[in-house]
Amino acid sequence: MKRPGLLPSLVAVNLLALLALVFLYPQWMISPGPLVKAHAALADDCFACHQSWRGASSQRCMDCHRPADIGLRSTLGQPLAQTVGGKAKVGFHQQLVEDQCMACHTDHQGSRLSQLSSRSFSHELLQPATREQCAHCHSAPRDDLHRQMDAPCQQCHDAKAWKPAQFDHERHFVLDRDHQAPCSTCHLAQDFKRTTCYGCHEHTPQNIRREHEEEGIRQFERCVECHRDPREEPRKPGKGHGRKRDKDDD
Repeated sequence: MKRPGLLPSLVAVNLLALLALVFLYPQWMISPGPLVKAHAALADDCFACHQSWRGASSQRCMDCHRPADIGLRSTLGQPLAQTVGGKAKVGFHQQLVEDQCMACHTDHQGSRLSQLSSRSFSHELLQPATREQCAHCHSAPRDDLHRQMDAPCQQCHDAKAWKPAQFDHERHFVLDRDHQAPCSTCHLAQDFKRTTCYGCHEHTPQNIRREHEEEGIRQFERCVECHRDPREEPRKPGKGHGRKRDKDDD
């Protein structure tokens, strides 16, 4: 009988040695990088966070970091400061859809490549009611436009990205030189889904009704349905834009 060669035996021995080293010294053999400073004491205890063959476990995170205490108390139960730079801290871990720590966190400071591929925070992890409270975590812009508003951010923005906004004012009404008015002139009570032209124009509902019914127009509650561009002739409902106004028309 022919004896097995030496090479297969050496390969088998090396594989067994590597497997043993993975279990005995996982922090050296398979670690993606050093731990963050706060968890440096766990550098030699991979199984404080990881389960065999399953990776990091959210349950093991919560053994130390109770969701109800995150942002409020340390892992030792000591109260944490509730302000950062004079601004109140906001705890949102208590309003997550599920306790899935690895959806956002990785405690290893790996290579730049692995950091680029790590997950970022997703607003989909928040409870629906919490997603609508943008100002709890984000400071409202202080430009001239946003200073006028006290409406929910969702009327123009979504959680995917702040820019670009989903709202294009010119699709609804063109703000030409004669219509650079504060938002509240046309949108009452911060309701940007409703508009009125009576804030400036000296019309009355009765006169508007009479004039439009003479033209056979029955839908005249929303002026911008037909008068979307002050530079153009009003259009009939369901039709395209009318002709451009001439200077002599003004």
